Amino acid sequence: MVTFTEAAKEHVFKALQKSEGEKTSLRLEATTNGTAEFSYSMKLVTPDEKTAEDVLFDAGGFDVMIAPKSAENLEGASVDYEDKVLRSGFKFQNPNTPELPTFGDGSRPDLSGSVAERVQRLIDSEINPSVAAHGGVVHFSGMKDGKAFLSFGGGCHGCGMVDVTLKQGIEARIKEVIPEIEEVVDTTDHAEGENPYYAS
Repeated sequence: MVTFTEAAKEHVFKALQKSEGEKTSLRLEATTNGTAEFSYSMKLVTPDEKTAEDVLFDAGGFDVMIAPKSAENLEGASVDYEDKVLRSGFKFQNPNTPELPTFGDGSRPDLSGSVAERVQRLIDSEINPSVAAHGGVVHFSGMKDGKAFLSFGGGCHGCGMVDVTLKQGIEARIKEVIPEIEEVVDTTDHAEGENPYYAS
């Protein structure tokens, strides 16, 4: 189904150890967000969070749960972990691409106004409704020198996998729709969150 590199497995195992046995499986999701790329999320879960519809498989020492639609989106994908000076985190390599929605007039959401106003409107109209499905919320704190500063709340606060959501989902969408934004920065202090597997 989905393969994990040794580097990715190592970091998943570290996250599982930090949960001290409370969470034993990993849930993957690949959802569409209106762009040519999927939005990915990874979350540690307890065994009783598995649903009857979930696809379950052993990724090499830990169980992975995937909802049927995400399973289709992730068929043949791989997960790696990059450790670089400017960015570290999980990275998906996926041979699949989303089917983009088509609109009769080819229009997009109203993104007129200043760059900051357009970022806020995009977050309100598209990004927050998406992360709300997972109990999360994104706040736009402001921008400077082409950087948009965001903070995460709700289920996103303290999430050790939030970098996947930020870099491969939210940042990609903001930069696609608002090209003036060069980088999206997470200003959340995730060490203060309730998620037991966050590694600072």
